[in-house]
This record gives sequence, structure tokens and C-alpha cells, in this order.
Amino acid sequence: MPNAETILLPTAPLWRRLAAIVYDSLLIFAIWIIVGFLVLSAFGINEARTLEGDMVVLAPLYQYTLFAAMLLSAYLFFGWFWTNSGQTLGMQAWLVKIQNEDGSAINWTQTLQRFCSAPFALTLAGLGYFWMLFDHQQRTWPDMLSNSRVVKVSL
Repeated sequence: MPNAETILLPTAPLWRRLAAIVYDSLLIFAIWIIVGFLVLSAFGINEARTLEGDMVVLAPLYQYTLFAAMLLSAYLFFGWFWTNSGQTLGMQAWLVKIQNEDGSAINWTQTLQRFCSAPFALTLAGLGYFWMLFDHQQRTWPDMLSNSRVVKVSL
């Protein structure tokens, strides 16, 4: 149940959001190493690679499976944290939190909207995030699409 203090938290500044993104990116890369190991182990090294000319490359089925597993693991990472506490580990470190306007936790539909819009917001030199500097409500594209906001929390 949200309280008045949660609802009135200030919008998180851009630099805190970007710092949390960098921190979480390192965690995602670590998760992807594990996912890659698990997918490669499931296929077996000899079935996962193929010879094209003089080069050894990953078989297409392995490539698609690995890509899908990486996307799913990243989505589950963000979705679980965002729907439970509103904060990933990087967001906890940089004292930011995702919430609805009323202070409640976002749902899985909103996590999917944020997750899918974030790569586009980072394109064009981060235009979708720098947008908050010009928006009167200080919203980024993922904020607007998911109807949620990122706030600064205190210790």
C-alpha cells in the first residue's frame, strides 16, 4: 500500500538513472555468461558450432536459442526486481526506484513496455533519456510509454 511519503518522492535525476543503467548492464553481462554456458552445455559444443569456409561459427539454431535466452533472462531480471521492490541492484546502489504515479509497484505489462522501449530510448545518443530534460514532468520515453516514473529515494 503506497503512502504519502512514497508518492511525493522527487523525480530521479538523469545522471542517477544512467549510473544505474551502467551498473545493471554489468550484472546483465554476468548473467549472460551463465546463460551462454547453460545453452552451450545443453547443445553440446560439437552441435553448436559449424564450419563455414575456414571459420568456425555458431550454428543458426544455437544463435537463435542463445539470443532468445539472453533476452528472456534480461527481461526476467528487470521484471522481477521492478515488480517486487521497484529497484534493481543498480537502482538500489544509486537510490532510484520505479513506481506508478500513486506510489505502487509497476506490473508485468509495464515492465514489458519499459524493457522494450529502453533500447530505442538509448539510440540516437540517448535521446529518449535526455528527453526528460525538456519534458515538464521530467519523463523519459520508457516513463511515458509505461505510465510510470523513476524517483529518487533516500537511505
